[in-house]
Amino acid sequence: MKKCIIVLLFMIIAAGCSSQEQLNVPPQEQELPNIVPTPETIVTEQAEPTVVPKQAVADSFDIFNPQLTYDGAYNGPLYGTSEQVGSADMDDYFKLLDRNGINFFIGMFGIEGEPTAETLTSDDGLGKVIDAVQKHPHRVVPFFNPGIGGEDVEQYLGDTLTGMYRKTLRASKAIAGDDFIRGFGEVETQEWQARHDDPRVIQLVELARTNNIHVMYHPVASKIDDVEELAEKYPDITFLIHMYREDLDKSKSRLIKIVQERDNIYFSMDAAHIIHVNNMDIIYDYDSANAQSSISKLVSTYDSKEKSLVASAIDAYKPLVDAAPDKIMWGTEIGPAYAFDEEVFDRAVKASRLVIAGFDKADQEAVGYKNALRVFGQGVTVDAAIEVMDTAAWADCTDDQMGSCDESCEIPDGDFLTAEQDACFSRCLIEEQCTEVIEMDIG
Repeated sequence: MKKCIIVLLFMIIAAGCSSQEQLNVPPQEQELPNIVPTPETIVTEQAEPTVVPKQAVADSFDIFNPQLTYDGAYNGPLYGTSEQVGSADMDDYFKLLDRNGINFFIGMFGIEGEPTAETLTSDDGLGKVIDAVQKHPHRVVPFFNPGIGGEDVEQYLGDTLTGMYRKTLRASKAIAGDDFIRGFGEVETQEWQARHDDPRVIQLVELARTNNIHVMYHPVASKIDDVEELAEKYPDITFLIHMYREDLDKSKSRLIKIVQERDNIYFSMDAAHIIHVNNMDIIYDYDSANAQSSISKLVSTYDSKEKSLVASAIDAYKPLVDAAPDKIMWGTEIGPAYAFDEEVFDRAVKASRLVIAGFDKADQEAVGYKNALRVFGQGVTVDAAIEVMDTAAWADCTDDQMGSCDESCEIPDGDFLTAEQDACFSRCLIEEQCTEVIEMDIG
């Protein structure tokens, strides 16, 4: 049988970073163009990223502008706060970030079981995160989930699920240090019958609090009051949330009041929900087994609907920004593998830049990157001496190879792995010199 890691949007984000007060970034000295979205958006690709003058972050990272710019758009730096990177090749992903001016990102990584220093690989789990941070220090803010999510995980909610997070966090700290993992997430409470403030969910929040890390979760309109109750009960945790457009529409006035009144609630408006056509988040809805077909369909729809979808997204998100300009952030929430193709990813960022340009000029940099940088800081660093096996040259595992590893490690169908089974499976794939094909289940 094939062992599948279902990497989801399962993230809670807790706050408290002692270095954040040192990370204030001075106002950008470069004048932005006239920022009125137009359908005739022109792409300009520069040779190299443009470094913004005098915007060094804590003397360790120079904030840069995008290589791709668009007429009528916000063309400044970006900080992605909801990045679903489970299916992304990280080397290719950073090329996308660089060309699009995304300086920092909160990455939602799937880390399963209890990782060990001997089985770290560059394509999976903690090894994938460490490898990315070693190559790109100060840019990645790691969050994690246990490699599962959605409605299927609700049956484990409580001691079992909390135990998974606890064991993985403890093992990750032993390898990468206490301050490496910065949050849980995404916790997909929108998929569960349980309330967002159910005692079994509270277990995860308490674990985040005791480890001084952030929490991201996905509320729904029918449970919006739970958002305020969580924020009030845990004022020392920073909660990052996002919502489907239909839930946002149904609860907008209540959400605005909560965001205004609770200092520890922040909202990520994401490209995957900005590109919303005919009541569909088409980045998700166009996902299929045929990647090229998905790419072509998305590109065609976007190019024909850009003006209307941008206008619709401005209408949806501008009231939030006007009401609480220091609390709204930006991300992509892109998860399907085909969406990391530059034709799709670049359009997702383009749409976002046009929408940000529809906000008051004084609020654009705040939404684009400054709010996130103030709250979550720059990315982490990690010991360069930690060894991660480079799997770039390894082929995808065949079904036979996966089945053989399942059998030799006595992995049952549909159950979570013990620490011994997980370590056995990792060692088996290393011996086979192949990489597991990750299935994305995005919600």
